[in-house]
Amino acid sequence: MKRASLRKSELCAVSLLCRQGFQSIYALANLCVPRLTLPVAVEFESFHGFCARTGTPRESLPATLPDGMTVRYGGNYLILYREGGNARRLTFTLAHELGHVLLGHMGEESEIEEREANAFAASLLCPAAAVHYLVHRDGAYPSAVALSAMFPLSNEAAACRLRDLRKGPKRPPTDDEITLLLQLFGRIASTPQNR
Repeated sequence: MKRASLRKSELCAVSLLCRQGFQSIYALANLCVPRLTLPVAVEFESFHGFCARTGTPRESLPATLPDGMTVRYGGNYLILYREGGNARRLTFTLAHELGHVLLGHMGEESEIEEREANAFAASLLCPAAAVHYLVHRDGAYPSAVALSAMFPLSNEAAACRLRDLRKGPKRPPTDDEITLLLQLFGRIASTPQNR
């Protein structure tokens, strides 16, 4: 049975962030997934906007819409999303669906692919290297509320991210992670891995 490649998902997200050329950590707090510079053609549209655009009757949509889904339309990837609700949840949904695209998941979505897309979204919105840098700099993990103020995560998603980062393996940063840290924080204080 195929295992989820969560590290691959994380590194794909970090690579995408590096290409954005962010100038500070504050750029991540207001990350807008549809405005990212992407390596493939992706459009973002609400379910109802898609119906209006294509002439599809709204009544043909399921009564209960998923938060998001990705389809191929007109040669491009089209990420459809449910309107309304919590903006931070929508940001995570869009990042999750983008993960499916960039990780090549365009078949039947399996539990493995869902885990990989979640890892991509979590890493895109709250990179592990940035959190570990903050922990090293400040001497402790931030609270979930503080993390959600720094990154576009709900308090619940921030609590999950902290739990995963605390229990996950501590690795030396990759070249892309170092590049991202330099973009987000400027000069990086020495860490145990790079002293």
